[in-house]
Amino acid sequence: MQVIDNIKIKAGRLVLNREVKKNANRKPVVCNLNNASSVALLMNISDESDLQKITKFEKFLKAEFGIKKVFILGYSDNKKEDPEFLRSSISFDYLQRKDLSWNGVPSGNVYENFVAEQFDILIDMTNYFNVPLRFVLLRSKAKFKTGIFSEESKPYFDMMIAFDKDDFEEYANQLVHYLTIINAK
Repeated sequence: MQVIDNIKIKAGRLVLNREVKKNANRKPVVCNLNNASSVALLMNISDESDLQKITKFEKFLKAEFGIKKVFILGYSDNKKEDPEFLRSSISFDYLQRKDLSWNGVPSGNVYENFVAEQFDILIDMTNYFNVPLRFVLLRSKAKFKTGIFSEESKPYFDMMIAFDKDDFEEYANQLVHYLTIINAK
């Protein structure tokens, strides 16, 4: 089974690489958190603690910066249908395996609605290369995209933050720091 999963991931990466080339002419629009009216958060959500972390960050952005529209798109690789801890709400939705093609390309209403939205800032909170979320990131109409630095992530982000720890709160603090000092001119 692991061999098949690896083949699927490699096939998804090949499709991604082709789309990266098509997307090369995208012109980002830098946005400071103080000026943002909409923010999207992407995150792999494997358990309830991941969901709690991202919703806490969502509430922080709304309270601290007055951002009225903060939307979370999660991805759950759980084999269970609709895990109990994942329930859609107005500001949160998620993709699961059933929303993906055989090679990890997302589809369906949740995906289509998300990528059509023009967020001021899209923040990828995932600390590894997640093929389904990279498709979302690549196809999103967000004006400014940011995430964790890696060589392979360069084509996906307008701004990257070097961060090698597995500490969600510290990464969120670093994001806030840089997204509040960035010059929006």
